[in-house]
Amino acid sequence: MRIRLSGLLLLATTLPLSALAQDLSGMAGALKVNSTNERTFVAAISYTQPVGNYNAMSLSYINEGHPEDHHRDGMAGQFWLRTKNVDQGLMLGAGVGRYFFFDTAKTDDAPHNFDNDHGWGSILSLQARWQFDNRWYAQAQINRIKPDGKDNTTHFLLGAGYRYDGVPGAKLHLQNWAHDDTLTVSTGHTIVNSFRSETSTPITLEYRRAIGKYVDWTVTGLNEGSTDITRRRGVASQLWLIRSLTEKVEFGMGLGPYLAFDPENNEEHRARMAGLLSAVARYHVNRRWVAQVAWNRVITDYHRDADVILVGVGRKF
Repeated sequence: MRIRLSGLLLLATTLPLSALAQDLSGMAGALKVNSTNERTFVAAISYTQPVGNYNAMSLSYINEGHPEDHHRDGMAGQFWLRTKNVDQGLMLGAGVGRYFFFDTAKTDDAPHNFDNDHGWGSILSLQARWQFDNRWYAQAQINRIKPDGKDNTTHFLLGAGYRYDGVPGAKLHLQNWAHDDTLTVSTGHTIVNSFRSETSTPITLEYRRAIGKYVDWTVTGLNEGSTDITRRRGVASQLWLIRSLTEKVEFGMGLGPYLAFDPENNEEHRARMAGLLSAVARYHVNRRWVAQVAWNRVITDYHRDADVILVGVGRKF
């Protein structure tokens, strides 16, 4: 599973090499479960990188709302065929790719009446975009998701995005004015992926090092806080694909193993191996200080997935 999930991140390794332009978009709308005609909300955030005049690649986070007995979201990597890139006007596109989903499913068999299911599916999309002359664009999109062993869904989305020119050359913290290493302290909000959505307050200490033009490596000490069903803490190591959007802002995605200690059924703390999938936005305040916002998904094999949302301040050295 982790090897296939890393493929979504490796898909992005070609993105920074092809062109300087890139864009971020947010969309929301309605979702239909095809087998039952049930309807709920859907929301998505996407990073897109043009590859030439008629192609693009994208990475997206999609939240598929709350159909009955299911809370499903996931990450999608897609390849796009589009009409010619324009500075202003209409662009049309069709995308295809793979979708890795996280599904909190209600069940009467589990101790807390839910399971965290993970799996793969296909995603097909049609898109219409109107590019304004001030870098902003409006967007409408239809997605069809066909996950293995789960209900198919159709999404109808409307939203907006912003086009960046990127920063030529290496990313920000390999430029002369910045530094290769950062130590960041963060806190925020942990949400267990259950139907009760138990919450707690996490704290983390992250060491980040730039090891390549578009690659970072981090080691993170993570305490997720305490809830009724988990009191997890441990150490994670991740590789990141990261790209400068402006002269001070970076966006990246990371993936790696998470060695955690978590009591279960009132037993002693014992080590468990999980996965940690993350997205981060970093703002370089000056030569020495950086602020960042991060979303982290803890991926477990014992039905204790969690979202850890963090805000932090880092010192570069």
